Amino acid sequence: MRLVPPRHCAVCARRRIHQVVSVQPKWNLQRSPIIYHGPATLEKKVQTLHNVTWNIISAAQSSEDAPDSAPIAYSDDDLYTLYRDLIHTDSPSHDVRASHSKETIKEEDFATLKEIEARLSRTATIPGNAENSLTRRLSVQRETVPTLTPPIIRSGRGHQRVLDVIESAIAKLQALMASLDTALSKVDHEPIPALATIVSKTEWLSVVRCCVYENDVDAAERAVFLMQKAGLTISEEAVNQVLGVHASKGDTTRLESLMHRILSEGPPTETQRDLHVKAYLVRAGHHTPSGFPDLGDSARSVFPTGALDVLHHYEASGHFAPIKSYTRTISTLFNVQTHPSSDPRLGQSAARAHAWDLFAHMRYVAHPTPDAYLYAMMMRACGSAGGRVEPERALDLWTEMQESGVEPTRGAYEAIVLVLGRAGRGWLSEGMRLAREMRERYPERERNQRRMWCALLEGCKRVGDLNRARWILAEALRSNTSEDGGSSRSSSVDAKMLTHIFHTYASYKPPFSRTATRLSQTELPLQDQLCMDPTPTFPPLPPQTPSDVLAEVQALFDRILRDADSNTIPISRYLSRPDQGAYADDPLTGKFAGVELRPALVNAYLSVFYVHATVERSIEAFRSLFGTSSQTGMLEGDAHTYLDALERCAVAKKEERGAVLSWAKEVWAEWVRIETKAGSEGYNDVGRWARMVERAHAAMRRVLLLNEDVDGALSLLRTFVDWGRGTLTSAGLKSPTFSLFAKPPILSTRVRLTNPKPAHPSSSSSLLPIPTTAPSHSVAKPLVRLTSAVGPKDDRVPPIIGFSDVELLHHRLVALRRTKDVGYVKWVCEAYKGLLRQRRERVLKGASTSADVDVEDVD
Repeated sequence: MRLVPPRHCAVCARRRIHQVVSVQPKWNLQRSPIIYHGPATLEKKVQTLHNVTWNIISAAQSSEDAPDSAPIAYSDDDLYTLYRDLIHTDSPSHDVRASHSKETIKEEDFATLKEIEARLSRTATIPGNAENSLTRRLSVQRETVPTLTPPIIRSGRGHQRVLDVIESAIAKLQALMASLDTALSKVDHEPIPALATIVSKTEWLSVVRCCVYENDVDAAERAVFLMQKAGLTISEEAVNQVLGVHASKGDTTRLESLMHRILSEGPPTETQRDLHVKAYLVRAGHHTPSGFPDLGDSARSVFPTGALDVLHHYEASGHFAPIKSYTRTISTLFNVQTHPSSDPRLGQSAARAHAWDLFAHMRYVAHPTPDAYLYAMMMRACGSAGGRVEPERALDLWTEMQESGVEPTRGAYEAIVLVLGRAGRGWLSEGMRLAREMRERYPERERNQRRMWCALLEGCKRVGDLNRARWILAEALRSNTSEDGGSSRSSSVDAKMLTHIFHTYASYKPPFSRTATRLSQTELPLQDQLCMDPTPTFPPLPPQTPSDVLAEVQALFDRILRDADSNTIPISRYLSRPDQGAYADDPLTGKFAGVELRPALVNAYLSVFYVHATVERSIEAFRSLFGTSSQTGMLEGDAHTYLDALERCAVAKKEERGAVLSWAKEVWAEWVRIETKAGSEGYNDVGRWARMVERAHAAMRRVLLLNEDVDGALSLLRTFVDWGRGTLTSAGLKSPTFSLFAKPPILSTRVRLTNPKPAHPSSSSSLLPIPTTAPSHSVAKPLVRLTSAVGPKDDRVPPIIGFSDVELLHHRLVALRRTKDVGYVKWVCEAYKGLLRQRRERVLKGASTSADVDVEDVD
């Protein structure tokens, strides 16, 4: 009941609240305050404030009878205490909670959990004098005695005990209300929401979050269902907490089951639709095969067919997924890597093409204007490694983003600079201009700028701009100091950045020319030789000779090794200056402590020797790191390590060929080991690995031919063919890469105006995606495409041989007049040419030799 005071009393109280006489107030109230004994804490506070207000009004009325009395002065603390309960609520506002850190919210949630357990633990069990309870007496009058079964309170973690206590309280209140309804069945009364007042909505949300903190999704679902049992409207945030756990685990079955049970009355919200798509993406990631470490591959994503079905199904039902869901799916498509166990039709090339198609389809169907994050992702894809760099396309997206009113973020600047840097000479100056523009717009120096530095270094290493690369390295090292807010956790210098630095040294061309220099016969005086400082330095001028380049690179690599973990890497036998005293006052000490010695970094370091050093010094550097056939090295190389070494041997000069042959045979033995391992894992027909196999065999054949070993080169060619590298026999036509050339329905280029709509868009069955085994005419796909009708390129072509690969061998055989061997080389080239022609026809026609494969011809 709410009691409203008269208007003249309220006005008098406001006018004279600071001049009330100091007499004992006479509590002359026309109506006594109503005392409410409800269980809710907030209602008690409101009732208390109601009583205090009426007391003040009464005192104001009585003060008119004693005008000569001394006034009472109310302090600020008293007034604050008076109105504190009025403005206080149990749940903080969204802005206040958003300002708290996650740790603070977590502590508050667990504190709320303890409060709930302490408040409800008194009612967890039935009292001993249950014979005299109100429920028993009311039931006796109606000759119906209910049976109260004490709930089983399981001992466990805190959140489980709280759920048991809440469930016990709900069961007792349900029994009590059933008894009241039975006893007062003839009396008209309004239903009392007693179940809803056991735990407030804010406390329910804290209970659900605590279950999520403990990674107990079953308990979180139980809490949501208890909210439903208590008669509360389940909050969206509580449901999203549970759905988020299922989505992070990729458990699509339980996520859809919960959506059907909780959200049966209406469609899911945008956040819930995004979690639905995320669950399918994570589920696809669980089936991701492991990568090939020797190839430098890690576990990558597979083609997210299920997530695409969910996206298109929401579009057909009229409830579009948020733009974040499309961004997740497009990002997954860009990360797809061709794998032997994956569908040969849905490899890396098909996934990248489908990502662009989905981007155009999203703008046509759901979201015409992408956000800055999606723009940055698409611009970065224009310069992806392994593909063709498209700076014009990236600049078109950049201009379109600005014309659409989307403010470019730091990520967008980094993406466009990366593409312009990888485009090479002619685009680097525009990338530098945009980098300066970003620094003017985002001048925060405490932010880590490693991604921008790497983007600029992509251009420096392609044009050999060592001056700019050294300046970038100096800036990155300076940003690691404590005064700029740097730390080892967020160091600006990492292995990727140093890899770009070493590549820049390799592509740098020193200005010194030995042929244009006159040699002096005078020797350097002894005192000048003694005064030379042996400590490596980095002068302001770039290296002027190849020897200066090698000295500077070796000093930098030594510094990296000294900062590495010496307990796991025996660096003492490699360091050019093993004495630690030479680096005692080095300002670079500790700057590379967070750098991991990956094979890509070491390969980049060796590439500087392959370009600027003699073959003898290159062999020395290689063996000091990776050892020899009889001695184990300090590091283990990958496929790129031995391929680079073989290609260096293939371009050896005439006076270097003798030393190169023995080294090439050592490297070839390691390459054969890696190649055999890759063949056992099914990588023979994976595009990128197949191209590496072709390069390695061509380099080794050239090394043998340069050393006049024609029989060895011919034997290596026969081995390449006999191992079935190119699948020349008729049995190769039965391989999966031939029998599955038909386009899958999702990649069909047939024009369609709309996607198939679900049978019942408003029912719960509309949440389920269309099965991927549906006929081609009922499978949803992008309505707008950016790829051509021919489709993506074939990235499952096995290793092949062209005439340019065996041209030198053919010339040597012709010079030796070995007609039969010349005919064999010509047959091999023509056979591979016919294989590629037949493969091309199958790809264009989309024919399939498998009867149980759904075929759709190319339009």
